[in-house]
Amino acid sequence: MGPTKAVVKDCGIYDAKTGDLIKGGFPTPEAILDYAAHHYLVLPVVNKDCQPWLLDGQPIFCLRGTRYENLKDEVLHLARCPDCGGMGIRADEPVVESDCIRCVSCGHEFDTRLEMMES
Repeated sequence: MGPTKAVVKDCGIYDAKTGDLIKGGFPTPEAILDYAAHHYLVLPVVNKDCQPWLLDGQPIFCLRGTRYENLKDEVLHLARCPDCGGMGIRADEPVVESDCIRCVSCGHEFDTRLEMMES
């Protein structure tokens, strides 16, 4: 059992699965992030423009830094685009030599293994 998956609506934090209000009345986005960080909550992943990642209309959550999950707790093979911070999805045909990922926001193609070796 991991942290509670939550979404932000109208200055409040709501349980992503049930829609129940967890806490409301936050004055700033920073206050929301601070509360989530101190109360075992995980918020949806966002790109550099603060737009949440959505897959099939559902928010995506990042647990433990690199583990991406949906609301059904299914592990998804996604990666963050180095250009726009958007959601990258693996190409349909996996190749042993590369791990080609395409960003759904900007279309940038990148190889996560090469990105790791370069950094």
